[in-house]
Amino acid sequence: MPTIFDAHTFALTAHAGQLDKCGEPCMRHLERVANAALARAGHARLSDGLDIDPMRVMQAALLHDVLEDTSRTTTDLQAAGFEADIIRTVTLLTKPASRIAYSERIAALIASGDLAALLIKMSDTEDNLRPSRIPPDAAFLRERYADAFARLKSAAAVVGYTGR
Repeated sequence: MPTIFDAHTFALTAHAGQLDKCGEPCMRHLERVANAALARAGHARLSDGLDIDPMRVMQAALLHDVLEDTSRTTTDLQAAGFEADIIRTVTLLTKPASRIAYSERIAALIASGDLAALLIKMSDTEDNLRPSRIPPDAAFLRERYADAFARLKSAAAVVGYTGR
């Protein structure tokens, strides 16, 4: 079974040379999201007694943009040995091929009931709310991400998550 190191290496290779909307390497965003998701999953397991594996959540968090932003596929993830639940979570977090509104994508993710995906998307959204990631003239993005974060947090609370 692949480790966090393997997920990191897979993501690093897949995103090689890619810069995010701030002009920094994509891996920095992925690492921040993975660390925040790990902390959330640890809280869910240790404080809330929920059945979740923080290490698997961290793997999925590191890989959460790989299908959307690179040429890698679910077949590549399977060939690398990633477990079906990790691939399912990554797939849930991937923007669909057909264009749908962001709020509808959040609704679909919430409807999935996948706690790992909810915690990762909370972490992703929280990172996207960082001032350096939102242009000063894009208040609509701040509003969109803040609304999504609140919806995701409420959905996670429904399944027993008490963290931030």
